[in-house]
Amino acid sequence: MSDSDEKMNSWLAVRNFQREIIRVSTQKLGRKLTAKEKRFVTSRGGFVALEMILDTVRAGNPVEIEEYLNSE
Repeated sequence: MSDSDEKMNSWLAVRNFQREIIRVSTQKLGRKLTAKEKRFVTSRGGFVALEMILDTVRAGNPVEIEEYLNSE
């Protein structure tokens, strides 16, 4: 596998993680994310950070999720 293939695979994995966070958040909130909330998710590129965000939105109720996604 070339270096560019590995970068593409990593980028795709990050994008899939971000999409899943947005999907779960949207479902639990019952609405689309605001630009600020979406930016909170898409500005992260590390797997540990994304995993923590996904765990938080999966476990949280709508109020907690909204507060979390707007915490910056």
